[in-house]
Amino acid sequence: MTTEPGATLDHLRCTFPAQPRYLPLVRGMVSEAAGLAGYDQDLTTRILLAVTEAVTNVIRHAYNHAVDKPIDLELRVDGDCLRLDLIDYGRFIDPKHIASRPLDQVRPGGLGVHLIKTTMDHVEYRENAHGGTTLTMVKQGS
Repeated sequence: MTTEPGATLDHLRCTFPAQPRYLPLVRGMVSEAAGLAGYDQDLTTRILLAVTEAVTNVIRHAYNHAVDKPIDLELRVDGDCLRLDLIDYGRFIDPKHIASRPLDQVRPGGLGVHLIKTTMDHVEYRENAHGGTTLTMVKQGS
C-alpha cells in the first residue's frame, strides 16, 4: 500500500493490489476518515460494508479476480462530509448494467450495489482516463 507524498488527513490517496487481504488496511483508512468526519460507530460500520462491497466488485467484475492489478482509493473529509473515489484500471462497467438483484429473492450475493446506494448519499459510476471505472461515493453528515 502506498500513500501519495504530501497527502493530508483531509485528502488521502492510496494504491493497493486487487487482493482481498488488503481489505483490512482499506477498512482501517476509511474508518479513520469516518471518525474525522464525526460519524458514529453504526454509520461507520455501514460505510465500511459499502466500501468492502465496492472493492470486492472491482476484484470480481472489473479484474475477473486478477490479483496483479491496482486499485486507487481517494479519501476526502470536508467537515462532516466524506467522499471516497475508488478507481480501477479494468474495463468500464456501464452503470446501466450495474444493478442489485430483487430484494425478495432469498439467496447469497447480489446486494452490494443496494447496500452502497442505501448507505451513501451520492453514488456515481463513470469511465476514467484509464478505461476503467471510477466509483464516487459521498456521505453528507452523520
